[in-house]
Amino acid sequence: MEKLIKLLGFTVILSTLGIISSCSKEDVDDGTPSLEISTETLNVAKEGGNSTFVVNTNRDWTTTVTYSTGADWVALSPSTGKKGETTVTVTCLPNTGNDRTATIKVATSTIYEYVQVIQAAGITKTYVTCAQLRSMGEGTVASEVYMKASMISDQVGGNSTSLKNIVVSDGGAGIAVRLVDNASTYAVGAELEFNLKGATLAKYNGLLQLNNFDNTKMTATGQTVAINPSVITAAQLLSGNYESMYVSVTNVQVVEADLAKNIAASDAHTTINMESSTGENFSMFSAKYSEFVGVAVPQGSGSLKGIASVNNGAIQVTPRNRTDFAGLTGTRFASAAKLTYGTASLAGALTKDAATTATITIPYTNAKVNDPYSLSVAVSGAGAAGLTTPVAATGTFTAAAGNIVFNLSGTPTTAGAVVFTITGTGITTPIVVNGTVVDAANALTLGSWTFSAVPTMPMASTSASTDASTGAALDMDGFTTAPTFGFTSATATIWGNNWGPNQSWLFSMTPKAAIASGKVVSISFYAYGSSTSPRDFVAEFSSDNSTWHQMGDAIVYAAAMPTSPFIRTYTLTAAASGKVYFRIKCTSTTSIGGGTVGSGGNSRLANVIITVQ
Repeated sequence: MEKLIKLLGFTVILSTLGIISSCSKEDVDDGTPSLEISTETLNVAKEGGNSTFVVNTNRDWTTTVTYSTGADWVALSPSTGKKGETTVTVTCLPNTGNDRTATIKVATSTIYEYVQVIQAAGITKTYVTCAQLRSMGEGTVASEVYMKASMISDQVGGNSTSLKNIVVSDGGAGIAVRLVDNASTYAVGAELEFNLKGATLAKYNGLLQLNNFDNTKMTATGQTVAINPSVITAAQLLSGNYESMYVSVTNVQVVEADLAKNIAASDAHTTINMESSTGENFSMFSAKYSEFVGVAVPQGSGSLKGIASVNNGAIQVTPRNRTDFAGLTGTRFASAAKLTYGTASLAGALTKDAATTATITIPYTNAKVNDPYSLSVAVSGAGAAGLTTPVAATGTFTAAAGNIVFNLSGTPTTAGAVVFTITGTGITTPIVVNGTVVDAANALTLGSWTFSAVPTMPMASTSASTDASTGAALDMDGFTTAPTFGFTSATATIWGNNWGPNQSWLFSMTPKAAIASGKVVSISFYAYGSSTSPRDFVAEFSSDNSTWHQMGDAIVYAAAMPTSPFIRTYTLTAAASGKVYFRIKCTSTTSIGGGTVGSGGNSRLANVIITVQ
């Protein structure tokens, strides 16, 4: 109003001096120019929003906005007007920085007024990358951090097991997101901002994800940031370093056995086995909801695109749409001899309250010398308490065939079953080794045999006076040619020859008390052989000498006495009230030396203990 008073005073002086001789038509019609603003200051919260002020004038008017900080964070509606009284709405964007001001100038042709907009400082956001988020591991995000990442899953392609699942990436890493509600529709490449405070990171079947993430804490920025696929080999894919990233795996094809299949079926999710020209294997996964249900698998070789994932240790690539597998049109390559693992075996005792020195041995063939490998073991089950997770086995293959050995450690604190799950290089389906932690204090010996001379069969238990059974005896079974027996004092072992498949050392006994269902029977022994003796055995249990149950994993003999015994267990599913049988049975014609078992091959046995608890 000060400007208006000054202007009116100046007009009076001019009139007095006779200088003003005429007025415009506008001045005649509307009188002296006037402009009133309802407020000179608007204080706006950091969150932004709407405020108003009133313009009251007898002239047409316009506005301009100038900023002390930033630009275009104030919008006016209306920004111009006619004479009379008008309410102007001021809309301010949220402030993520320091205090800021803007000045609104309201002007007619001759006079003007100002409104100052003052907005409080906002919160400065701290952003993390997808890689930094993943490095936090499983748990709750405690700090107030944000993340921006782009959609790499394709909702149109529909290759997902749930509408609540999406996958995002910033190009350097990716993360799967399991939402509380179905996801809004976003185009591939849409940039999303995540408010991560309080979010939970957890693994589902081995896949790290933002679990049960609140949809309201995920907003689109309005930007499109395309994420190009990372071009990798199958070996790099199997390293697990590309989980939840968009990848293009080169020089791969569908394995011959799956060429007659469809990529996806309508009644179940589908896994198609893939192979690389260098021998690695992985799988292509498609959900029953994908838009390419019923499409035949590609028949050629080339690059497969998709989102790298993992399911219970198995590495997968999930194509987003048809274009992701459209590149598999090249000439098929001959399947390479691929890294193959044999039957893993557990040797050594797992005994409650006793430090273990047991080992897990995994034989392998068709390895490429100097290629790196990394295998790890997860320990689970009722008997896992007190056992230490084995150190990962890493290195490079020094030979095409050999063994990878895990040394177990720790002191089991609970009796029960224990499961060792092995994953890593070249393992498409996890290798599972089963064992049992026994409680020696509660174990009853059914029979035991130590050797000091050439045996006469059948041979009674050497601890008969303390056995919890009667008539415990060792004999041979299934031989077409009677074996020749011998004894080696240096290792206190007996040996026999003329071995072949289904021939066995046979142990029988009648427990003094019935063995209840749920009890665990165990056989522990040392064994090895000459280079032409059998390599492959299993331990089995029977309550009728007819129906046999395998006790744990297969057994692989070596050419030297092991440092710890082979131990195999079986949990009875029905009570055994009469005579029971145990056997150590040859299962193949393969010799320890890798050839065929010879009639003179000597298979050796020592220190047999059979217990129940």
